[in-house]
Amino acid sequence: MKKITRLVVFIGAAMGVCTAQAGGYQLNDYSVTGLGRSYAGQGIVGDDYSAIAFNPAGMTLMKKSGVQQVFNFINLKADVEGLGRHAGGHKKMNFWQPVPAGFAQYNVNDRLSLGAGIYAPFGLKTQYKKGWFGSESAILSKLDIVDFNISAAYKVTDHLSLGASAILRYIYGRMTQDLPKVGGVAGGGYMNFNVHGWTQTGTLGAMYEFNENSRIGLSWRLRSAQRARGKLKISGSNDMLPVLKNGMYEVHSNPDLPESIALSGYHRYKDLGFSGTARWTHWTSSFPDFVVRSAALPNGKKRTDYRYQNTWTLTGGVDYYYCKNLTFRFGGGWDESPTHKPQRRTIRIPDNDRWWMSVGASYAKNSWQLDVGYAHMIAKTGKAMEDVDNQAKYKHMQSNILGVQLQYKF
Repeated sequence: MKKITRLVVFIGAAMGVCTAQAGGYQLNDYSVTGLGRSYAGQGIVGDDYSAIAFNPAGMTLMKKSGVQQVFNFINLKADVEGLGRHAGGHKKMNFWQPVPAGFAQYNVNDRLSLGAGIYAPFGLKTQYKKGWFGSESAILSKLDIVDFNISAAYKVTDHLSLGASAILRYIYGRMTQDLPKVGGVAGGGYMNFNVHGWTQTGTLGAMYEFNENSRIGLSWRLRSAQRARGKLKISGSNDMLPVLKNGMYEVHSNPDLPESIALSGYHRYKDLGFSGTARWTHWTSSFPDFVVRSAALPNGKKRTDYRYQNTWTLTGGVDYYYCKNLTFRFGGGWDESPTHKPQRRTIRIPDNDRWWMSVGASYAKNSWQLDVGYAHMIAKTGKAMEDVDNQAKYKHMQSNILGVQLQYKF
């Protein structure tokens, strides 16, 4: 009965992860120009159209209308060491995930700009092979959140610009895992969970230009409440798991994604541009716990206690304007995780604090601009503890991001 109870807890936790838990997995990967400087100066540097997503007030910096296509590829690596009843187990995690984005901007006049964008502000993926030592807790965890954004910016004075975005947000999540062994007998079963839903949210932004070379920006990304529904399929369950009958079950939940506030600055001195961003994410109001409702669960629901903490992200970058057509970039940063205790960290999302290092370059010719970027992130070693018996340590955690982007101005 203890293992049956444990699996029920796993189901509830996994659903919470798959539909809501962005954690430290907030994504900035919708600007390769920004990637080269670790996304410092979000939305106010004025060298691409991603202000539509970061800070819509910064749209007024782009003097020409244009379009932008982004292709980012994220690689996740980690050594996973089994603890507790999994002691001696070892697994390497290594996979790639594409993250595309696109933007378009039209300048009505020298004061008013309109824009649209499609990008992923949150997302995650962890993937293990079926039958690995932790397969009863997780095999695949995938979360895709896509924003469909319409923005407007207005230059109120020669120094102050204001902007706003209306966002239609789509969420899709998938989670799989093996059913557990009970009394030493393999359950032989498999669980596959899918969920999706829509909601509305928005972003507000302001930018103040001291002069053409110095400015600051403030943006507020609003909290969103998802309305997600889907299916939970259980197959291969045997009589030793009486509370988990084979079949297809409906499931629904109302997870929240947090608000965040970002303060950015930019200053150019001769051939160098200096930028920085401090972002605060309000997790405590959005993700203290999570409730899933399904006929597959005892009493029809499961509450999971996460107690996520508010986080800071700090980044800094330098642009070297080598000549009119060529720019080089360098950046670094620190990204805080909302969970620091092993009891709050899951095998599905072994998140931890991480450090950024990045480089990039742009080449512009006539109406075209090609941007490339690379970032390397290193995360602290951390332990995930589902319970006393089911634990794992994540070592050598790192991520690589490769990006290429094409802009066309008209």
